[in-house]
Order: sequence, then C-alpha cells, then structure tokens
Amino acid sequence: MERYTEKINKHILVIKQTDRRNHLTVTVYYDYIPVAKFKHDDLAERKLAAVELVERGICNKKTTAQICGFQRNSIANFLMVKSTLGIETLLEENRGLKKPLKYTDDVRPTIERLLSEHADCSDQQIAKLASEQLDMDIHRNGVARIRVSNLPNANNEPIFFKDRLLELNKIAETIDQQKNDHQQLELNFQSDAQFKQKKEELEQLEPLQSSNKTEQNLIERLQQGQRSPFAGSFMHHLFLNEINYEKLFDCLPVMSGNTYQNSDILSTIYFSIAIGLKSIESLKLINSKDFGCVSGIDRSPDKDVIRKKLRCLSEGNFSGELIDGFARILLENQRIDDEVFFIDGHFLPYYGLHVIAKGYYTVRRLAMKGNQLYVISDLKGRPLFSITEANEIDFRPIISQTADKLIELGIKRPILTFDRGGYGIRFFSELDEKADFVTWAKYLNDRQLERISDDSFKEGLSLNGKRYLVAEQLQDVSESIQTANKEGRDRPIKIQLRLVVIENIDTGKRMGVYTNNKDKCAS
Repeated sequence: MERYTEKINKHILVIKQTDRRNHLTVTVYYDYIPVAKFKHDDLAERKLAAVELVERGICNKKTTAQICGFQRNSIANFLMVKSTLGIETLLEENRGLKKPLKYTDDVRPTIERLLSEHADCSDQQIAKLASEQLDMDIHRNGVARIRVSNLPNANNEPIFFKDRLLELNKIAETIDQQKNDHQQLELNFQSDAQFKQKKEELEQLEPLQSSNKTEQNLIERLQQGQRSPFAGSFMHHLFLNEINYEKLFDCLPVMSGNTYQNSDILSTIYFSIAIGLKSIESLKLINSKDFGCVSGIDRSPDKDVIRKKLRCLSEGNFSGELIDGFARILLENQRIDDEVFFIDGHFLPYYGLHVIAKGYYTVRRLAMKGNQLYVISDLKGRPLFSITEANEIDFRPIISQTADKLIELGIKRPILTFDRGGYGIRFFSELDEKADFVTWAKYLNDRQLERISDDSFKEGLSLNGKRYLVAEQLQDVSESIQTANKEGRDRPIKIQLRLVVIENIDTGKRMGVYTNNKDKCAS
C-alpha cells in the first residue's frame, strides 16, 4: 500500500492511498478533520465529493477541480445540474452519442431519406450511399447519431432531455431577472414586533428631503423598493460623521467655478475603496450617477478628472496636513489603541521618469526605483499614519520622527516596536529621552541566551497556540570601540536595558528582546 500527502493550502490536506489492487482512495481533511472521501475510479463518488466540497464552502471550484480530477467548468456544471434536476440526474451516465453537429441542414435530409428508404442497411452501408450521392466523406458514426436522435429512449424522452431542461432553466432565469430585477425582498413588518415598532417610529418622522434632482430620483427608487447598487455605502456616513470627516478638508483651497472640489475627489476615492475598487481605472466600470449620490454630488468624477485633481493636490503639498488631521481625529475618537505602536517599512515601486534612489524589492527580488512607505499601526494592525521617504534615508531617523509625531498628537511617552533595522546603542540612548521601545536583541547569540538559568523563567505566556516561558534581567549594553571611533567618539556609549527572554516550551528555542521600559510586566 502506498500513501501520498498533498498540502493544498493552510487548511486543506489531501491524502491519497493505494490498496493492494491498485485502487486509489482520496481523503480530504479540513484543519485535520476529514470532510470528504471517495474512490478515484468511481465517477459518481467523485461527483458527489466535488458538489459537497463546494456547497459546504470548504473549497472553491478551482481547488475542488484540482482535488477531484475535474475541470473547473465541469464543477460548475455539476452544481447547476444538481440544483436544477436533482442528485439522481447528476449521477446518471449520459455520455452516449453526441449530436451530429458536423452535418448541416442541407446534408442531413439526404441521410435521413436514405435511412427511411433502406431501413435494413447498416450504418456503414448508408454512409457509403450518402458519400456517393453528396460527393463528400460521410462517416458511419454521423449516420448512427442521426438514426438515434430521431428515436425515443426507453422512457419516451428525447436523448438530449437533460440538455434541453438546462437550456430552458437558463432562459427562465434570464426572463425572471429582466422582469423582477427592480424588486427586492421586503422585511416582515407585521409579524415581527421589533420591525413593526421601528416602522411606526419612522412614519412619525418627516420625509426625506433632497438637495438636487439626483437625490430625489434615488429616494423615489428606494421608496418603490427598487435596488440601488451603492445604497449600502450610505452606512459609511455614520462613521464619517462620527469622526467629523468634513473638518479634514478645511486645509484644502476652494476652487471657484470648478464642477468638483478637492473634497469631492477625496470622498470619491474613499467610497471607491469601501466598495472594493482596486484602482482609479476601475471607476469606468460604475454608473457615475448612482455613485455620485453617495458623495452628495450629481455625478462622480471619472478617472481622468481624478488624476488631474490629484496632480494639483500633490503640487500644493497638502498630504502632510491631511494625514496628521486624520490621525488626530482617530485618536480623539478612540479608534486607535494608543498603548503600543508598531512601525515597519515597505518598499513602494516607482515607474515614473524621475531619477530616484533604488531599493530592494522583495516581491521581484531585485533592486529598482522606489520609495519606502513606513506605516505606524496599533496592536490590532489599524494604521494611524504613514511616512514616505527615499531609500537612502536610514530607518532610525524615521523612528525618531515617529516618536516626535506621536508626542505632537498628544501621547506623552509612546511605546514603539520595531525590528532589527532600528538597532543602535547611540540611537537607543537618544530615543530613551522621549519614548520607550521594544526591539530584538540583535547581537545576542544562542550561547548567551543559554547561560540564563532555568530558575529565572517565572512567568508563562500563550500566543497563537504556542506556549512560552518568560524571564527577564537588566543588562548593560555597549557599542563597539570601532563604532565609537568611526563616529568621532573616544569612548563607546553604554546603556542599561531590560532583557526579556522568551523560551518555546515545545522546542526549547530562546529569543531575546531589548526594551527600556521598566514598568510593564515581562510577559
């Protein structure tokens, strides 16, 4: 017996096992729980497994096709047949003769006439007669298909009954969509007491008032129960009103005589991101009238207008004020956790004509023109603000700039977490005057970590399903004499840091973290 294991993704594991008779059995696991099992030689079992994997939401069609050995279009066809004609029809083997597609309307009558005149002749003989009369090659398989297509089957149903039903189902869906697309489901306002109460309260309010014709048309459509593709985006206004979104645009100049103001452009970009548009170019795919209602304008600007306005905004250097203003509003409304801030840099490729410094792009694994985008986020990964700098700028000045910006935003002594790129004893001593920091112990090797006694690990920590032991001690850290001489100092700088050591209970591997914070517990 042979067994093969294949990891599809982080959730799905497929085990293929061959028995003594060389029969292949496939078992599918989701998070190590068996969810499907089938014999690969049994077509019916493969079909059932494919339908079950998709309908239960375990796999998409592409992954299911890979597991069950079908094409992706076949999976879609199985789902349609099951939903339309039932599971019994799905398991039927209807792989008989195909339609005689090769023979056109002027060829087929001759073959049908020969079949009626020579009913006792074989398909090969009919094909030979038809070839002589039509002066073309007629194959016996084509004659057989025409002969069978005119006969009823055992259940008095045509051979292509299933295909016809599927075709009729598509036609019915098209007609239903054309006639009922303007309708939407209604909530049960009579039986549900909560809905009924809300309806009565809303009836006491004054009707909605529109400021322009476009909004009036939208209100009428919604009152009639018609769908609006962007009606759900109006919910974002609750969040925007809560953070006083319009106050952000006070720094932008008002463009007299322009159809679109700078605030309209930025609002359009915000709502386009909210509905999932991946680029400005995607705006050409939406209805500008419907989308304009969300931003409170008659029509949303097209992609060319947005690019032109953004170019004008960039020349005015308003991005810094907008970023700072938005960060201040998020902190004031407690939308950001101000306990700890993470700072990390990401390479942003540049494809323009200007000559700028190159950086290492990890995705393509080559050096190319671009900038570094530094994102400052909280414990939950929610971004507060960002800083864009050239590649020749070191990481440590960015960290110091971030600390100054956080203090300016009202955080007295922020805690910054960064990776090994910010390591530096002199930098630590300078940063210690205004902020706390947490970073890896860069030059602490495994031997030094092993010297810490097991009795020092007095705390425990559980994270991402793993268990750790935590120890701590104060340690004097000094830079090398070569680094001091290189920077023009006779003596190396020393600083006392708090070393926090984390030990994985399962593997015994230890990691070291340096911090100047003496208040928070080690774990």
